[in-house]
Amino acid sequence: MEIGITEQLNMSMVKGSKLYQEWDKHNQLSGYLTVILYELILRGKLTQRELVDLSGMPKQSINKGIRILQEKEYLQMTVDQKDKRIKFCELTESGKLYAQKKIQPLFELENKTAEKMGIEKMEMLLNLSDEWNDTFSHFLKEQKGKENK
Repeated sequence: MEIGITEQLNMSMVKGSKLYQEWDKHNQLSGYLTVILYELILRGKLTQRELVDLSGMPKQSINKGIRILQEKEYLQMTVDQKDKRIKFCELTESGKLYAQKKIQPLFELENKTAEKMGIEKMEMLLNLSDEWNDTFSHFLKEQKGKENK
C-alpha cells in the first residue's frame, strides 16, 4: 500500500510531538509543566482557561501543573482588578528564575532550528500549519455534525 501525502503529514506531526516529549523527558519536566512555564515566560500572566486554550491540554493537567508550581512557590494566583472573578497565573520571582533555567534551552533549540531553516521557510511552515489546522477543524466539525443527526 502506498502511503499518501496526508498520512506522511500525520506521521510528521506525530514525530514532531514525540520530539517535544523527548525534550520534556530529558529535562525532567512533564508536558503540562513545560507548557505552563513556556507560556508564562512569554506572556507574563494568563488565566487557567487561557493556558488550556493555548495548549489544547485537558483542564485537569493544567490545573495539576498550577498546583505543583504553587506548592514550590514558583507560581501565584492574582485577581483581576477589573473583575474579581478572574484569576491570573503569574510566576513569582523564584518561578521566573526556575522557568528561565528550565525553558531557555528549549527556546535556544527552537531558535537554532528556525535559524537553520530561515525566515521564509518558517513563515511558510507557520502559514501552512495554521491553514491545515483551520481546514481540518472545519471538516472535523462538519463530520461531527453529520454524525449527531
